[in-house]
Amino acid sequence: MLRFSSAQAEDESFLYEVYASSRIGEVGAWGWGPGRIDQFLRMQYRFQQKAYAEQYPEAAWNIVWRGQERVGRRMTAWLEDRIVLVDVALLPAYQRQGIGTSLLQTLQHEAQKAAKRLCLSVQVHNPARRLYERLGFRTEQENGLYCEMIWQASTQF
Repeated sequence: MLRFSSAQAEDESFLYEVYASSRIGEVGAWGWGPGRIDQFLRMQYRFQQKAYAEQYPEAAWNIVWRGQERVGRRMTAWLEDRIVLVDVALLPAYQRQGIGTSLLQTLQHEAQKAAKRLCLSVQVHNPARRLYERLGFRTEQENGLYCEMIWQASTQF
């Protein structure tokens, strides 16, 4: 069973760890040394945090827990007409175990109870897109790089 807690200042290093783990495969292939990779990822993390804060000032970071283990992070913005899953990531050790599915189904139930749409954006070639489609998200818009997806309570999951 998953649970969520509001991220606090002391969770910042964990939030960064999850972010870095989601990018290390891509950045590690560039041939840079560990110091340069860490410096680049920290810069990108700060840019991401700033961009999210500007675009979704009402959004909140949550730590995702499975039992007593912190397994990932999610950022959601509860807007007047929809819920936006701004960001979600799990540590590699906890991927492909049904945690992402459970996390999304929890959000779907919350959206259904609130009578709101659930929206997200995903890179077109991200394997997570298949999970979203399996859970009933449909593509609203695609620009070649990103795909805007939406789930509505009338959709079965």
